[in-house]
Amino acid sequence: MSVSRLFNRSYRDHIRDSETLRLLNIIILSVAVGMFMFTAIGGAAFTGYASALGAGEFTFGLISALPVLASLLQLPVSFLVQRNGRFKQFFMVGGVVQRCSWILAAFIPVFFPIGDSRLWMLIVLVTLAAMGGAFVSISHMSLMASVVPIDIRGRYITTRQRVSTASSLVAGLGIAFVLDHAPGFMGYTIVFAVGGVCGLIDILMYAPYKFDKIPKAVEGSSFSKGLKACFTTAKSRNWLLFWVFWSFTVNLSAPFFGKYAIDKLSLSYISIILAGQIVANSLTLLVVSRWGVFLDRYGGTATMMISATMSTIFIGVWLFAVPGSIWPLFLFNFFGGFFWCANEACMVNMQFSHTPENGRPIAIAVYAVLTSVATAAAFICGGALLEALAPLMENAGRVFAGTPFDHYKLVFSGTMVLRLIVIAVFLPRVWNEKGLTLRAAYVKAFKHAHSKWSIEISRLRIFHRKPKR
Repeated sequence: MSVSRLFNRSYRDHIRDSETLRLLNIIILSVAVGMFMFTAIGGAAFTGYASALGAGEFTFGLISALPVLASLLQLPVSFLVQRNGRFKQFFMVGGVVQRCSWILAAFIPVFFPIGDSRLWMLIVLVTLAAMGGAFVSISHMSLMASVVPIDIRGRYITTRQRVSTASSLVAGLGIAFVLDHAPGFMGYTIVFAVGGVCGLIDILMYAPYKFDKIPKAVEGSSFSKGLKACFTTAKSRNWLLFWVFWSFTVNLSAPFFGKYAIDKLSLSYISIILAGQIVANSLTLLVVSRWGVFLDRYGGTATMMISATMSTIFIGVWLFAVPGSIWPLFLFNFFGGFFWCANEACMVNMQFSHTPENGRPIAIAVYAVLTSVATAAAFICGGALLEALAPLMENAGRVFAGTPFDHYKLVFSGTMVLRLIVIAVFLPRVWNEKGLTLRAAYVKAFKHAHSKWSIEISRLRIFHRKPKR
């Protein structure tokens, strides 16, 4: 089977230009290769590597905060890229710097056998990688937006998401195997060296292609004008407001579900991986393409309303959890995998549709900075709330549905309420790129589903009809 048929089944018939189709396939193929690097640097492998190099809790927290701090760099980078107009060049250079930094980080134990210099070198290289990543984030979104046709964005984004999910699963299993069987620092060196090389291949795959449809630099553009447009235009302002508040309310509890499963439910790591990551990613692979069709047909706001509401409601399964029970984790990730993948697709789609072509880098930078700050604030607030509520809830001895109602369950409940408030207050104000109100979108969806099922039922009746005598 050719690469073309492997990756473009959901959008092939909608593309008439062979060069555009080839470039769309390369963008998907590149993320399949590059996910090995992102799986390595974003998971347990990096946590173990930093600890092995001597990072304590504070130092590890500082290193983990570097990508968030680097998001602040996206504001000046966005203006530089927008004014210069060389999106592909900045993307390539930033990507090479980012990937090579991780390749060098893999060999820190080789060049620095002992001493604190190993840890300082890790900090320097992670900082350099984060700075290169700022250029990649700003440029890549503009490059994709210039290539992906607006009428198939949902199908394309979810196809890319499905491929990256499958690649992440394979990469995760491979990384776990290497770390379990390679002694000492050898496993980490193999994982980060191979991951960095895969990431470098990901970037270099773009080199032969031209992005002719990307908007040229605008004369007289200024950073202040671009920044002001993000907040004075209702379309951009409402989009930003929703995602900032949504990022905060989601991350008040998101980092603590796994910790609750380990500390309170006493589940093993293998149980958490199987009932968590494997279940969620498997469901994503099965249903994300359907969400892409829904997104193309009814728009991002309507899709987000369904997926955000349902993924929020199913947080409630944690309220019935007791030590040793794995089913809350399974149900949470089962329905989370079903609905949460649509959240991610809507996020990418709205970065295309709710930002202006000529000012997209600055708008995306503002989005990245605000949501990163909201996420960091949510992490801090969530941790502080759990610490403050722990003794109070322990002394209160509350019970819900026959199970102890501890400080974790109180925070989870509060998060559910806050998310639903954000959905009800801010999401209806977000512009729908299909020109449909939420009510009109759901009426149209209902009529389409009713018509489709009516046809299926009529076929069944014809099939079972008895012949006349």
